[in-house]
Amino acid sequence: MNAQKVTDSIKKAIEEVVGMYLMDKPNLKETKVKKDDSGLKDISVIVGLASDKLEGVLIVSYDKEIIFDFMKNILGEEVKEINKEVIDASGEMTNQISGVFRRELEKAGLILEGSTPSIVTGNDHKIEIPSKIPRMAFLFEINGKELLVEFGLTRK
Repeated sequence: MNAQKVTDSIKKAIEEVVGMYLMDKPNLKETKVKKDDSGLKDISVIVGLASDKLEGVLIVSYDKEIIFDFMKNILGEEVKEINKEVIDASGEMTNQISGVFRRELEKAGLILEGSTPSIVTGNDHKIEIPSKIPRMAFLFEINGKELLVEFGLTRK
């Protein structure tokens, strides 16, 4: 799997899901290899990925206002703080992103299963990922708000 296919698949997933719900086009600001556990936003959703030979992770970390906008646009709910509904909404949005991302990778012959999402919130939270899984990080901006997508895959 080449880096360009991964980048294209991530961009497609973010544009298709987040762009549709927030009614604007997300802008990819930065792509880099992630070497630490810093830079996460207010709400992070972790999806484990696996096939018979590979294992990895997809993390989508959101500025909380992205989820607030999603809830306002889709559910008509005005929220101002992270609560159970916001956490559930972040999991649902990430499930959709993961689905589009994995569908795009399938077109290149890579079939991955996704786990049930785990969600972490709070200022300066960290997600410890085994160091054997190298990660690529993609920083997007939409309507002045950021989201960070991390993807890593390694052989079992």
